[in-house]
Amino acid sequence: REGEPADELGRLAALAGIAMPNFWLGLILLFVFSVRLGWFRVIPPDAPLASLTMAKFMFLPTITLGTASAALITRLLRSSMRRELEATYVRTARAKGLSERTVILKHVLRNALLPVVTVAGLQLAFLVDGAVVVEQIFSWPGMGRLLVRSILRRDYTVIQATVLAIGVAIVFANLLVDVVYAILDPRIRY
Repeated sequence: REGEPADELGRLAALAGIAMPNFWLGLILLFVFSVRLGWFRVIPPDAPLASLTMAKFMFLPTITLGTASAALITRLLRSSMRRELEATYVRTARAKGLSERTVILKHVLRNALLPVVTVAGLQLAFLVDGAVVVEQIFSWPGMGRLLVRSILRRDYTVIQATVLAIGVAIVFANLLVDVVYAILDPRIRY
């Protein structure tokens, strides 16, 4: 639905999501939804709480952390879909009488997801990087905050362990990307 108002609105929202830094978005969300409206908690819970209360506390940090990645993936998927829709195999599939839904979901989307999967795997490193900032803004205890405290205290063993854990997570994300590649495109199975 290229060129329609929903498409234009989605493009503008994705551009704003990419352009806005995590720390600024987090502060804006805290001010509007916690301070002004009072919908979400500002102080992190000390003890384990009911899942609904915990979900209310995690909502703003999740939105803050995921906005830039989701916006980037949205823009990439849109451009990849546009490129695939112009391919000759799409014209052939339509000429065979396949429904537009089948053409989009079974043919175009499958091929358009390959670059998206690559970028999504690489975004894990940026999510870990962004988690440091988000955990500081929302006073959330996590690996990012532990890493910052360890750096300030010069606790090298904790720094090494944290960096190793982050590195292992990125390696597993790359492994997952390779597995998803094999599912999406049978030509590249090992």
